[in-house]
Amino acid sequence: MTRSQLIIVPRLGNKHSFSTVLMWETDAQTAEWHTLRSNRGPSIDVQDPAANAPINHLGSGSSMTRSVGALTSVNYKFRDTYIAAFNLRVDGSSRFGTNRRWGAFPSLSLGWRFSGEPWMQGFEILDEGMLSASYGQTGREPTSPYDRHAIYNTANPNQYITDPIILPLQVQLTNLRWQTVSSWNLKLDLSFFNYNLNVTGEVYQKLTEDLLWRSYSIPGSSGYSTLKWFNGGELFNEGWELYMRTNVIKRPNTLWTLNFNISRNINSFLSFPENFNNEVATTIGNGQYPRRANIGEPIGSFYGFRYLGVWPSDQDVVALTKSGDILRDVNGNPVPLTYMGTYKFRGGDAIYEDINHDGVIDLFDVVYLGDSNPDFIGGFGSMFRWNDFSLTANFHYRLGFEIVNEVAMNTEGMLDRNNQSKAVLHRWRKQGHSEEGMLPRAYMDHPANNLGSDRYVERGDYVRLASLVLNYKVAKEICQRLNMRSIDIGVNVRRFLTFTNYSGQDPEIPQSGNDPFWFGTDKARTPTPKSYTISLNIGF
Repeated sequence: MTRSQLIIVPRLGNKHSFSTVLMWETDAQTAEWHTLRSNRGPSIDVQDPAANAPINHLGSGSSMTRSVGALTSVNYKFRDTYIAAFNLRVDGSSRFGTNRRWGAFPSLSLGWRFSGEPWMQGFEILDEGMLSASYGQTGREPTSPYDRHAIYNTANPNQYITDPIILPLQVQLTNLRWQTVSSWNLKLDLSFFNYNLNVTGEVYQKLTEDLLWRSYSIPGSSGYSTLKWFNGGELFNEGWELYMRTNVIKRPNTLWTLNFNISRNINSFLSFPENFNNEVATTIGNGQYPRRANIGEPIGSFYGFRYLGVWPSDQDVVALTKSGDILRDVNGNPVPLTYMGTYKFRGGDAIYEDINHDGVIDLFDVVYLGDSNPDFIGGFGSMFRWNDFSLTANFHYRLGFEIVNEVAMNTEGMLDRNNQSKAVLHRWRKQGHSEEGMLPRAYMDHPANNLGSDRYVERGDYVRLASLVLNYKVAKEICQRLNMRSIDIGVNVRRFLTFTNYSGQDPEIPQSGNDPFWFGTDKARTPTPKSYTISLNIGF
């Protein structure tokens, strides 16, 4: 890697400040690897393949990538009040073909420090005030160095009679191009009461174009099943953020501060690539949710049936029209309510809403159930210091999102011989049995009692004490008597307290913004552990 910079800072007087940065970067990376794998050796402690063990795999490979980048940055400030900056970044990467190798990404920011204006000097409660706006672009490239190349290799079997067989395995992606993210934001910074109250507010929008889709499925009639990468579609994000910090007490030996921040982000697809399949899973069996991606709806949306409870008896099972009357066939006979036209619902079975009122619970009754994106994300905290003692507490929260509790789905379905939770003790047992919150009946291999529905969708709202730190700094006089420069004693507790109504073990599910079909599920993954730390720092 190399980096060369030229920085120009001319002297233009007290009112003007100007600087220019010119930068050139190069990056060349090479990699080589070799693997040799064996099994059924003399001992698990003997890992050398030369120890007379059968070799079942040999492999090797190498790669090389090169990239260059140039940056031009121009910054100007007038009277410490008007600020402007312009940047232009140009990048070239060997991961693209020669006709799409280069990408140019400009950015511009403007700032107005209105607290420096002469007419603002009368506002004594305001210490600092600045309004800024910016616009810029960034680029993303594929991760693998050779995904754009056409690759040929021997087939298996590798011979046709006496001739070797060579097949094309990968399409050449000559027109693959940079994924571009264009964003703008408007920001306001304020400080009041001798900098004891600080407020920052920001709104933003972000548009991602030429999305890079990895392993993009294409029709098998082309001779290939997937493209390594494919450009297409647009993703839109917008949101806002508010941050506040205040000094409640500020004295020579005592300081107490409070901070709070809240943010909201909304994302949705504006368009999909051509021939994009927005449904990758249409199965509606037990324990399965259809996976869809729709224009105008956020990543993290999930779909399924609306669960309405349990049928008390066989006589209560009835198909209804939109107006609430009994659905009848052409002969005037009641239409039985069925699952996929094959299984007839009975007492003790789950009730699902028949959206199109045709007497059949099927894929046409699947609806939008919610999404796993929080409406609000943020945190708050406090720091209190008195003489040599300090106590800091930080919380974070997510509000307004849903989780599919797959743990409950697997332990309350009563469809197999696997262990079930205590919740199944409150289940349907006999004709006419009806109680609030009652679960469907136990039935081995029931075809429809555990469909993907809002029965297992729960609110995941939580507030978590992320860290609590207590610290004591031993007085200098005591340290000097012990021939030490400093002694700090601390106790740090992390993630040991969570406030939530979610019934699972951890509502903090990981989020994914790259998979359009992702939605939040709790699969009983091991949560981040609680930690307790006692520290002693001694300086000599």
